[in-house]
Amino acid sequence: MEAAGVKIVDADELIAMKIQGVTPDYIKAIHDLGLQPTSEEIIGMKIQGVTPEYIRDMRTVAQNPSVDELIGMKVQGVTPQYVRELRELGLQVGADEIVGMKVQGVTPEYVKELQAAGIHPDADEIVGMKVQGVTAEYVKTLQSAGFKNLSCDEVIGAKVQGITPEFIEKARKHGFQNLTLDKLIGLKHADIF
Repeated sequence: MEAAGVKIVDADELIAMKIQGVTPDYIKAIHDLGLQPTSEEIIGMKIQGVTPEYIRDMRTVAQNPSVDELIGMKVQGVTPQYVRELRELGLQVGADEIVGMKVQGVTPEYVKELQAAGIHPDADEIVGMKVQGVTAEYVKTLQSAGFKNLSCDEVIGAKVQGITPEFIEKARKHGFQNLTLDKLIGLKHADIF
């Protein structure tokens, strides 16, 4: 193991490597890719199934991911195809953003639907929308109610505040016309109807 380039700190690390199936060939392949992980990181990579092939494939789509980023992406099931599809949609995302999107269940299809609805959120906004349950249909209902050119923050705010098509219609039936989103939210907070 030491000949493969790993500094063994104690016997426990050596035992852990043996238990996880870390071999000198595995270490050499990782080193050949330019990574110099600690023995603890090597064990983590092996436990999570980070292979030299996975590293090579991820490097074709991600910007030089670190050992921790590679482990994080692998843990969350991030594939090179997932990253490639996000990038094809115009998203310039780093490893942390990719993991965040994957954790929240963001799919390339979800992003496509939002973009088709006329909004172009960045990675953080996409995660915020997904967390709050914003769908392309929700965006379209706001647009059909007359709220065009909404920012992502406004769409998220409307969703968080419970602005629904039904509420908008109710406000209009009570004589409130030409309302801004802020005024609608104010009515919702006032609990007038």
